[in-house]
Amino acid sequence: MRKTEIGQSVARAGTALGTQRKPRRELLWGAAALIVLVAMYWQVGQVWLARWFETPAYYHCVAVPAIAGWLLWRRWERLTEEQPSASGSALALLVMGLVLYWVFARTGVRIVAGLALPVILAGIVGAMYGMRTLRIVAAPIAVLIFAVPFPEHAIGMAAMPMQQVSAVIAAKAAPLLGLSVVQQGITLDLHGFDFVVAQECSGMHSLVALLLTGFVLVELSGLGPFRRVAAIAIIVPLVLFANVVRLVFVLLLAEYLGADFALGVVVHGFSDLVVYFAAVLSFVLFIGWLYDTQRQMSAPEPEEGIAEEEPEAPFDQELEGAFLSVGSDCDGQPADDASPVVAGDQVPSE
Repeated sequence: MRKTEIGQSVARAGTALGTQRKPRRELLWGAAALIVLVAMYWQVGQVWLARWFETPAYYHCVAVPAIAGWLLWRRWERLTEEQPSASGSALALLVMGLVLYWVFARTGVRIVAGLALPVILAGIVGAMYGMRTLRIVAAPIAVLIFAVPFPEHAIGMAAMPMQQVSAVIAAKAAPLLGLSVVQQGITLDLHGFDFVVAQECSGMHSLVALLLTGFVLVELSGLGPFRRVAAIAIIVPLVLFANVVRLVFVLLLAEYLGADFALGVVVHGFSDLVVYFAAVLSFVLFIGWLYDTQRQMSAPEPEEGIAEEEPEAPFDQELEGAFLSVGSDCDGQPADDASPVVAGDQVPSE
């Protein structure tokens, strides 16, 4: 009997020691994977870092590491509560990311390496720590895509649809304000004034900056998963609407104050900032509306029949109680010499 108890104690101690060593082993494997990833992206990372500070269009990339770290810090308590559990299904993500990186190594196209980075990270986290952990850190990993300085030709290809849509909507809205505008592709003709909706006027830079801002605002909003997706999805229409307002405003200035004033002050001045802050304000209002709807839907409805009103006493009982109170002492007992009060009698004053 004594040997059996000793054996059980040794088994429990071994199990506890194994559970303590397992997280340490997972941390060591994670650190090793991070070192390998840094070695893989060392050269291309230096190119990215130089472009962050050289081109104004990529200034937002500087804030991405801090934002990703902040998002991870907000989830740290949940991460510490999770038990590491390797997932074989996440290996598909890791393989996909490694294939993308191999394509970059063969072609030298840095944009492919940028697309491969979050996929590789997601595969490593999921394969080593489990899909539940991957869902927790999905947002910090996804925001890293904004740290990639995409080449100008790629941004131009993405901006072309926004240029065309903005030109079409602005041409339809201008006659409502008394402006005679003829649209030809991405060119708006106003009495001989040809305004070209170029890449700088497409709202693409404002879109990238607002997407990054949207991640932060959605994180702070306290919205549910479905409403968070809806908030992020509304960013593109908001930027497009703000950009159309900017184009129509430029056409109004060109109509009444001249083309030189419109191009010099608005387009090449502070128009991007106007579009960005107008879209941010609209986005904040939309988040507020989503939060109000979420709070209204989550508020418990009052159950019927819980607070029932007490039935009113019949009128004859109230009248009887009034007559009894007239012939009562201060302590509530009936007085011996109490007599009914007859109408017309004089009540002696004290």
